[in-house]
Amino acid sequence: MKYPWFELQEDSTDITQGDIIKGCPVPILKEFNIIEEGQNVKAEIATIDGIILTQACDIANKKIENIILCAITSKCDFEKIQRNAGKSEKEIRKNIDGIIKGQQNAYHIINDYESDEFSQDYYIINFKDIYSVPVDVAKLVAEKNGKRLRLCPPYREHLSQAFARYFMRVGLPINIHMK
Repeated sequence: MKYPWFELQEDSTDITQGDIIKGCPVPILKEFNIIEEGQNVKAEIATIDGIILTQACDIANKKIENIILCAITSKCDFEKIQRNAGKSEKEIRKNIDGIIKGQQNAYHIINDYESDEFSQDYYIINFKDIYSVPVDVAKLVAEKNGKRLRLCPPYREHLSQAFARYFMRVGLPINIHMK
């Protein structure tokens, strides 16, 4: 039985969990003190490539006004970032292998994609970089992307499970020491 990783979407405002959206504007707070209602806050708009993590049923049933996106980086760019940080090729390979094996719970990797009409490198998803974007903004950006990929089950659920594992970690103040 074959399980494709992705469905190719084209010029569609239809979004769901597992959709890759490139060039999405996200707010970045720059100045914040104790914020009172009605007070102005300084922020800037950054542009990220991301993947939707909001549950598909919440989007489909219009139960949310904002979606959750996590930042994604191509494997190639991830390797460049690692090299610029002084990592050796062996360390970079070890980091990526650790992500593949689920040993680095702040990251998740999804497969590459190649067809006659579209290609994509492997993507590394960073659960530490989470953004909230209005649904209507995400839909407009998705349509503007033209051709884009949607992660298919069971890979979409595997991503969701990895995201949950990252957030459900509990650090205890004192470990058990057996006598």
